[in-house]
Amino acid sequence: MDAETKERLMNQFQAYLNTCDPDDAAADEPQQDEAPVNLALLFTELAVLRNEVRVEARQFKTALDEMRALTELLGEQNRRLGHDLERAREAQGATLRQAETRLLLDMLDVRDRIAGAVRVSEAYEPGFFARFASKETQLAQGLGAGIALTLQRVDDLLAERRVRALDVVGGRLDPHTMRAVGLKWQSDHAPGEVLSEVRRGYLRDNELLRLAEVIVNKQEIES
Repeated sequence: MDAETKERLMNQFQAYLNTCDPDDAAADEPQQDEAPVNLALLFTELAVLRNEVRVEARQFKTALDEMRALTELLGEQNRRLGHDLERAREAQGATLRQAETRLLLDMLDVRDRIAGAVRVSEAYEPGFFARFASKETQLAQGLGAGIALTLQRVDDLLAERRVRALDVVGGRLDPHTMRAVGLKWQSDHAPGEVLSEVRRGYLRDNELLRLAEVIVNKQEIES
């Protein structure tokens, strides 16, 4: 503290003493009937209160740290649970798709048999003596019509499941969607051209469901 500040404070204190009233000082004196304040006890209580505040602050901080750790743990568990649910959903979807694929392949095999029966029915021509057996002829025609309706129903079910046949006849052999099971040479067709189907191929949602088995135009090499 510099000398100027010290002198200014002394002057202020002197001015205060000059303005003090002795009666006020007497009024500030404790009454005889009032108990004196026990400063030691007061300081002891303040120290105890301060220690209690410190203990409660530490306990609050510990509880806050535990709540923060619990929140982080719950968040991590929720993220793991979300990932597990997503993986389970994907696995379930893949399992269902595999089961549907097997079912569709079985339906295609059934369709092949029905289509063969329809071709036989369409190729049937009653002979001369069959004209005199009208009931048998009508029965055969009715069976043929029923088989054709069954085939149409199977095709409708496949279409509902987004299954469609490959259009391969007249195109080039595509090893990704076709398998050549035979060769035949026709000079009026280009080499490598698909001449006919032995077994029809199918797509589901633009994904290959079954390869087409085809006859390819190719001139065999004579040995």
